[in-house]
Amino acid sequence: NRRLQEMLQTMCRARGAELCPVDERYCIDNGAMIAQAGWEMLRTGQVTELSQSGITQRYRTDEVEVTWRD
Repeated sequence: NRRLQEMLQTMCRARGAELCPVDERYCIDNGAMIAQAGWEMLRTGQVTELSQSGITQRYRTDEVEVTWRD
């Protein structure tokens, strides 16, 4: 996603880091990453009832509230 890469590039520059995006062939949904996030949430007792869950295709990664980490 070009816009995401632009946002990441801006954040990296501000922190003196270098962005190294992967080839577009590998920029697809990653079930393993989703499963790991779910495991981390479950491990800390964060559970979402099925009736309260849903899918947002255009969910912004900078709007995700990470509650399972210090």
